[in-house]
Amino acid sequence: MWSTARGSGEHASGPPYAFASVGTLSVTVDQEFGSYKFTEDTTKEHWRAIDRLGDVATNADGATFTLWAGDDQVGTGTLTFLDTTRPGPDPTAAGFPAQVEILLTASSGDRIAMASPLADGEHLVGLGGQSYDVDHRGYTVPLWVQEDGIGKDPTPDDDYGGVWFLTGRRHSTHTPMPMTVSSRGYALAVDTDARTIFELGSVVPDAARFEVWDRTLALQVFVGAGDHPARDAQGTMVEWVGKPAPPPPIYFSPWVDAIFGSANVRAVAAALRANGVSSSLIWTEDWRGAMAGQDAYTLDENWRVDRTLYPDIEQLASDLHGEGFAFLVYNNTFLDSTGDVYAEAIAGGYSIRDANGASYTFTDAKFDPASLVDLTSPDAVAWAQSVMREGVAAGADGWMADFGEWQPTDCVLASGEAALAVHNRYPVDWARFNQQLGVMYFMRAAWIHSQPLVQVMWAGDQQTDFTEGDGFPSVIPMGIGLGITGFPYFGSDIAGYQSQDTVPTDEELFYRWVTFGALSPVMRTHHGRSAMQNFQWQHDAQSIAHFARWARFHQQLAAYLLGSSASFQRDGLPLFRLIALEFPGDDWAWSSVDEYMLGDRILVAPVLEQGATSRDVQLPDGAWYPLLGGAAATGELTAQAAMTEIPAFVPAGTLLVLYPDGIDTVLAAPSLPTATTLASVGDGREVWLWPGTAIDPARASWHDTLGTTGTAQWTWSGRPDGAGMPASATWNGAAVTVTAQAGYATVTVVGDGTLAVDGGGTLVIARGLPSAPVTVRIY
Repeated sequence: MWSTARGSGEHASGPPYAFASVGTLSVTVDQEFGSYKFTEDTTKEHWRAIDRLGDVATNADGATFTLWAGDDQVGTGTLTFLDTTRPGPDPTAAGFPAQVEILLTASSGDRIAMASPLADGEHLVGLGGQSYDVDHRGYTVPLWVQEDGIGKDPTPDDDYGGVWFLTGRRHSTHTPMPMTVSSRGYALAVDTDARTIFELGSVVPDAARFEVWDRTLALQVFVGAGDHPARDAQGTMVEWVGKPAPPPPIYFSPWVDAIFGSANVRAVAAALRANGVSSSLIWTEDWRGAMAGQDAYTLDENWRVDRTLYPDIEQLASDLHGEGFAFLVYNNTFLDSTGDVYAEAIAGGYSIRDANGASYTFTDAKFDPASLVDLTSPDAVAWAQSVMREGVAAGADGWMADFGEWQPTDCVLASGEAALAVHNRYPVDWARFNQQLGVMYFMRAAWIHSQPLVQVMWAGDQQTDFTEGDGFPSVIPMGIGLGITGFPYFGSDIAGYQSQDTVPTDEELFYRWVTFGALSPVMRTHHGRSAMQNFQWQHDAQSIAHFARWARFHQQLAAYLLGSSASFQRDGLPLFRLIALEFPGDDWAWSSVDEYMLGDRILVAPVLEQGATSRDVQLPDGAWYPLLGGAAATGELTAQAAMTEIPAFVPAGTLLVLYPDGIDTVLAAPSLPTATTLASVGDGREVWLWPGTAIDPARASWHDTLGTTGTAQWTWSGRPDGAGMPASATWNGAAVTVTAQAGYATVTVVGDGTLAVDGGGTLVIARGLPSAPVTVRIY
């Protein structure tokens, strides 16, 4: 896989594509509104190619060597086998490592790069929240935490034409990750806080190059094994970077936005319960105040509660808790000059500084002079956490932890570190800040090593339209890339946020995004920037019914999502999943940007084109059935989908375990004794079964909250295709009632045993729960 020379041709800024090269920086960084413009002096020679290795010394753990450019030693390197527990590729071969670290350190200069070969047809996926592509082969991708931009087009990243600080370019993202997985069965991560550039066959077609703006390049390489080596390598990489804690059920219960003051929040809560909308969480973004403009609802940049909008926030929080809702609010690290804590923060020395020692000031998203909390200062962190704890004392269970992209590259930090070198680390520190508070939080910005610190990741401020790059379609590639790089609990704003330069959310976009949200790990609404103009779930009776239907279904899916999260804890496979991680032999699945797997057995293909009532769907090999009923399909098909529907499919022979329909909340609701809670349904479940024999036996079994791990609890043998709906069945040898429905039949059983269906097919339930009711749906 690795060689001391690979590819042919020269890099655009200098050296041949040798094994490695060292260089110097001559760059100007402009920064506005969380966006960054890098201008290099191309008249200077920046790079020296490393043309040979010297003083090579091998040992049981790897090797050490020196780096030479001509007659000059320019650095040192080590290769370390970090995991040698695997056997060789055949019984007689020596073992090969699952993880290798390659560490190159330059003696001088500002940056270093390493190169490796690419094979014909090799796909490279990952790189975090990229909104255009899933397969990044053929692109140069700069990895730098910044605003996505308001609207985005596929402009090359070094093309700063127009209003560069507002409009995003192809790879502008809040969540870049220097981590990729190859279809050839390996993964790699560059372990750094510095700006990193991945050239993936874009300059030399058969070569990849990894550049870091630092003297040290730490490259972790993960080698896969088994039947799915790429999936295995991806899981090993995620294990290395770290995983978030296992999620509570509330992650997978619908989250609903409610603003405009205490009375309206109470009214939204009452409407949810009155209309049978499953929800366990209300989040209130304007708790610190907001102002309604002509075309936007703009949040105040205070840090403490607005007692005009929320005069009784403590009682409001108590009321919501009594009705079975967690209560989330909003926070960020901006120190806006109009905000209520600004003077206190500046006087305390808690902000980032300029070269003269004064508070560093920039223009923030509200066009006000502002600064940022210096997260490298223990005193600043302690102060900021103490203020945010006031929200917890008022009853908040957590918040949207917004931003994280705006740390300037020329500020002075309390740690003494160069701001350019650690800019990318700001969202990691921000995530740690929130984790230390012990609250529930969700974020939009991240960098490598955010993974174990981030509870829920959302896709950012998408446009309220169907455009590629920054509208509705952009969320799928973002979710796939984030999942590959270790962020399993992902969602998006239903139905978008940003209406600048486009139109507010209309009925069609809302309906489509609701169905997509229901088939995402996290389903959450947002009022959006145009809060008074955007189409919302309470618009009319039809929109209420639509939202209630899909919110209830998402709540049912929570049993499956919790099980899938257990699988993530075991093997690192994300819930929002690249299809190729399940079906690596389908070449198209490495590049598909408009379909994904939800867990290991639901393929989702949202309708992403405005005005469309159908879409082309590509299915992996084998027979697949529509999730909500219908005839089997194979290969490519045109799926019909009215505005209220979403194409989704499961492979033949699938077993799917769900919660019963009608759960109002996963939390206790002491003030609403009629509410159906998760505790009140206990171990009751629905089980959906499809005909055929599962190609992968794992999809015909389940282990309840443990997903595909643990002791067997549900096993489905499948029944022949074409057998039709069953008319009779036995439970532990005794006849049971089979009820015909529209497109399926149902049987209700209690406890453990074997359900045998006429025409073939048996379901074995072995949970040790003698009184647990199970409703079985047989397609």
